Amino acid sequence: MTMKTYIITGANRGLGLEFVRQISSASDSNTIFACVRSLQGDLDELKALAAHKSSIHIIECDTSSVPSVGKCANEVSKLLNGSQLNFLINNAGVNAVPTKTALEMTPEDLQMHMEINVVGPSEMVKAFKTHLADGSTVLNMTSGLGSFQKRVIKCCTYAISKAALNMLTVHQADTLKEKGVRVILMDPGWVQTRMGGEGAILTPQQSIEGMLKLLHENSKDDSGTFYQYDGDIVPW
Repeated sequence: MTMKTYIITGANRGLGLEFVRQISSASDSNTIFACVRSLQGDLDELKALAAHKSSIHIIECDTSSVPSVGKCANEVSKLLNGSQLNFLINNAGVNAVPTKTALEMTPEDLQMHMEINVVGPSEMVKAFKTHLADGSTVLNMTSGLGSFQKRVIKCCTYAISKAALNMLTVHQADTLKEKGVRVILMDPGWVQTRMGGEGAILTPQQSIEGMLKLLHENSKDDSGTFYQYDGDIVPW
């Protein structure tokens, strides 16, 4: 089986951890760069996976920090040693003030969400552009709340940042088209993670299985498309 290389941000818990789990179990030949905000954080489950898979590399990458993204890119570049990056999964995200409305959010709230949910994926793609080549795929993790047809009052700052990420993805897709790089958006659904909270209906396993199926279809014609985890197209 051909070796595939993956970078996954926010890999120590939730959907990021499940990405690592499913990709690593699918093949020992897959190389995974599991990026975490801090090497001092809660990494027990991720370290347990890495202990049995030499192909999993745990790397510090705070996506809200441009210097941290640059340091991560330098470290990964040395390990790639000039080879292609097949999949860049921008999974790290934050929904820190879900109960605040448009009349309650603060400038600090909005700035934090934009830095992590928009600037982070932007800087990751820029930092790794030399390793993105014909056939590579960038996955930006978005949310249905980023769709203008979702008229939900709560999660205002999160929804704004995801709508901005959606626009960023369209521009990334158009800019990278000449290189043959595919850039897509995925809404993972309402998943039973810490961010998903009470009432979530999907297990991480179900969500990631669906997203990996779409990720590996690798059709360049769908670059710039907004998908739901099950393959349905989400209205902008």
